Amino acid sequence: MADIVSVPLTVEATSDRLPDAIARAERDEVRIVLTRDGEPVAAIIPLTDLRALDEVDAAEDAYWSRMADERIARWEAEGRPPGIPMEEIARELGVDLTEES
Repeated sequence: MADIVSVPLTVEATSDRLPDAIARAERDEVRIVLTRDGEPVAAIIPLTDLRALDEVDAAEDAYWSRMADERIARWEAEGRPPGIPMEEIARELGVDLTEES
């Protein structure tokens, strides 16, 4: 995983320095944080980091899908009708459906 490098690269100055920032992220495998008014707002990251993030996202999606499938199977194995009522989901999550947003 790449190091995070604090580079004083403001969003406003990126047009002049963007090619150098991209080259540095690629060559040195560092993450460059862009700031606006001193606050971080975006980053330039090596492609390997982006691919790793995509893999994590896919693994997380697969995990939660598997958990949902297992819960549905357990629900139906208990002789309950197919599907899980919204009230049951809300109760398990501690959500009060009577509250207005």
